[in-house]
Amino acid sequence: MSALDQAVAELEARRARDDAERQSRQAASAAFLKGFYEADIAPSKALQEGGIQAVFDGVRLMLQRPQEGVYAEGMMIVVGEQGEIDVNGRSLGPAGSQDRSAITRELIAEIIGHFSL
Repeated sequence: MSALDQAVAELEARRARDDAERQSRQAASAAFLKGFYEADIAPSKALQEGGIQAVFDGVRLMLQRPQEGVYAEGMMIVVGEQGEIDVNGRSLGPAGSQDRSAITRELIAEIIGHFSL
């Protein structure tokens, strides 16, 4: 095997490993976001009483107040490209990188602040 072929094979192996790690982080963060939605968002009386609707599609959680009209600013919580949890453009890091309860507290604080609950 030539040195060029060996270098290309090593590069392909590294890319495959990096891609598998990224997909693993994305899956872990998506599972965290699903659990957060099911445990903390969907059953929340405070959100219901505040007129805030939530929609979760597996990798994105959208919160909004429909009664405020089309100019109201909603809140988006997403699983980013590298497997991090992003809220309104700010990264909280991958769900597996720190205590999940810390991320949950940060998300709750962001929601309370955003919607003035």
